[in-house]
Amino acid sequence: MSKQIQDLQTGEFIILVPVTKWYKGNDMSDTYVDNILYFKGEATDDYDYYKRYIEDHINVKWFGAKGDGIHDDTASIQSAFNYLIDIREYKNVFPRSYDLCCIIPDGKYLIKSTLLFPAFCTLKGESRDGSILYTDRNDISLLFISEDGTPVNQRKRSTADHLEEYTVIRDLTVAGNNYLLNPTAAKPTPNSFGVGIMMDKVLQVNIQNCSVQGFEMAGIFSHFSAYISITDSLLFNNRIGLLADSLSTCIFASHCVFRVNSQGISLYDSFSCSFVNCLIEANVANYLTQINGYPELSKCIGVHIKNCKNINFTNSYFEAHLENVILDSSNSNIFSNTYFAPFENADFGNSTAVVKFNGSSSYNKFIDNYYDAFNAQVYSPYTFSVENKSLSKGNVFEFTLKDHLDSFISQNAAEFTEFRTLGLAQNAPKLFCTGANEQFMDTEKRFIIDKTFGSTSERPVVNLYKGQYYFDSTLGKPIFWQGVKWVKADGTDA
Repeated sequence: MSKQIQDLQTGEFIILVPVTKWYKGNDMSDTYVDNILYFKGEATDDYDYYKRYIEDHINVKWFGAKGDGIHDDTASIQSAFNYLIDIREYKNVFPRSYDLCCIIPDGKYLIKSTLLFPAFCTLKGESRDGSILYTDRNDISLLFISEDGTPVNQRKRSTADHLEEYTVIRDLTVAGNNYLLNPTAAKPTPNSFGVGIMMDKVLQVNIQNCSVQGFEMAGIFSHFSAYISITDSLLFNNRIGLLADSLSTCIFASHCVFRVNSQGISLYDSFSCSFVNCLIEANVANYLTQINGYPELSKCIGVHIKNCKNINFTNSYFEAHLENVILDSSNSNIFSNTYFAPFENADFGNSTAVVKFNGSSSYNKFIDNYYDAFNAQVYSPYTFSVENKSLSKGNVFEFTLKDHLDSFISQNAAEFTEFRTLGLAQNAPKLFCTGANEQFMDTEKRFIIDKTFGSTSERPVVNLYKGQYYFDSTLGKPIFWQGVKWVKADGTDA
């Protein structure tokens, strides 16, 4: 026979159901009575032991969390997480009446040390802006996803029955020591560590409808982790909104806002990550103070990608950065159908780069993007730069309209002239217009717009480079510039 009592922590009335076994299968005894989930019956009861009826989640307030912003709630919340870690291994052995889920009711929960949240479980707030996990420290990761209740993961799932499960963090705010402070105000030298959500050697994490703000290292940090999904979330007023390194892969972000960090997104030594319908705007927070300096130390950067490949941005929005994109020794990355708006700000100047190719960055593509600097009366020119012109090659810009192509060429004339002066025209980014009947109309620009097909009489004659390809429709076969003449594939004169 069930009975009802009042929870001493929350004041709510809860239902207790009789039990004879503990959740691990042991015979129930006084040892397992915690007055949170298990209770001892009274002399007038029909049963010796009872268990709280749990519909679909446990609640951190059952374990003593206050959520008043003053009381240190670390131990109470960690106790709730530990219960999930413990019961997770038994979830398919003994029937349970709830999912592996912990709820954070609305309130501000002060956290003084790292919380270890169990992998393959769900953490959700009552509402994104109402449920706040807050730390006033700048040297911890507030939430660390843990496989076994320790801060050391092995990048493997704990047991076979977790193969298809995800860790889910949703509907809450994760707040650092600069939460609600002015992002552009002067700050002391930031500490070298301070992270909102830390993923270290873990797989399969979903972060949904979260706000991560005020951290001196990164809002979200993925270290050697994979299959990470971040959706409908705000990364605001952090040193770096999203930081990923050490072969992090398959990070998928959609409908996210990276705004007023020092850098919106920084990716190192990683690959195969996608960003769709994301807003990367005005990342000018004052954690980093250099302007147009060494990328790792500079603010006003939208995206910094170093030693990466196959990073894709689609249908996204970049605005108000001195450097929207830095590709540093990174290859085969794609930016498509994305909007780029220049930065007009008296504090930082008007020098705006859509992309800087640093190191040996090659074969990157910018396809059908819109650069608002096409309106020269409103915005200053939008430029790109190539740091090492002898190593970077095969980068491509594609435009739909020829007037946009012509405008972009005009704005970057100095860069193209330098390629030509150095005898490296073959390494200059290639520009194409994909609109109907608009390809390759200006013969003076063929050193950057390779004419790759046509009759014998239409062969390019200026700014040729060794190995240049051309399909001769008169001959019906490809030919190549040998250095002084056109030749066929077998080396004979064409």
